[in-house]
Amino acid sequence: MMKIKFFPVVLFILIAQYTAIPENQKPDPFLNWVIGEELIYKVKWSFIKLGELKLKVLESDTIGKNEVFRCRIFVDSSPGLPFITIHDMYESWVDADSFYSHLFRSIEKKGNDTLFTEYNFDYSRNEVDIRIERKTPDAMIVNADCSATIPGKVFDSLSMLYYARAMSRNTFGQMMPVFVYNEFKYMKINFSGELKEIELKDRNIFSFYVDGRLKFVGIAGVKDKFEGWFSPDKQSIPLEASMKAFIGSVKIYLNTWTGWEDASRFFDDK
Repeated sequence: MMKIKFFPVVLFILIAQYTAIPENQKPDPFLNWVIGEELIYKVKWSFIKLGELKLKVLESDTIGKNEVFRCRIFVDSSPGLPFITIHDMYESWVDADSFYSHLFRSIEKKGNDTLFTEYNFDYSRNEVDIRIERKTPDAMIVNADCSATIPGKVFDSLSMLYYARAMSRNTFGQMMPVFVYNEFKYMKINFSGELKEIELKDRNIFSFYVDGRLKFVGIAGVKDKFEGWFSPDKQSIPLEASMKAFIGSVKIYLNTWTGWEDASRFFDDK
């Protein structure tokens, strides 16, 4: 296996800022994990329905001595759209307490090909093992089989959402180190600790407001500035988001759910 020994200096400084917060000043992340929790979102650009996101907590597991939760997101574009076709799946084994990534896998459709990616984060070696395979109609090609040095714990493009959920009721800002599409990037995120009112399914709901900026292109092409609203309960359900994509600003909002234990607080007839 080829080994890549690199790490951008700027990102190292940003990660140092993240990890150097004194323990007695670091906000406590908290999320009530519910196995079987399934959240389905609609994605719209103006009046056009672009597609659907399905987010699920599949099971609990252990990696080494660490308890993790295996989480999955399906990203599917609406049929018949002339400018976009997406049918992808991403999985993350998220640390149960600190929400960084232990293992990440994705399956993405690229025309007639299927791209499989795996990042195995080994923090005892301070390395991530990278495996990328492309399956064509005629062959399976190994695009990458290598490792890269990492200076500390990092997030992937799915685990960072669960971290945001766990921190949504706090008041602070930070740069989050993210390993995405075979590169080290970062996300700037601001937790306001402020309750703002949104309208969802004909209900007015006070929710914790978060904003920030992605310094990379993430799942389904999202990038740049974003806003998010999370439910003020122990599951911190993502209720709504506004994000930039390649076609412009898109709205993401919760449509249906399973396993949201406090949903009746907000939707008493749902």
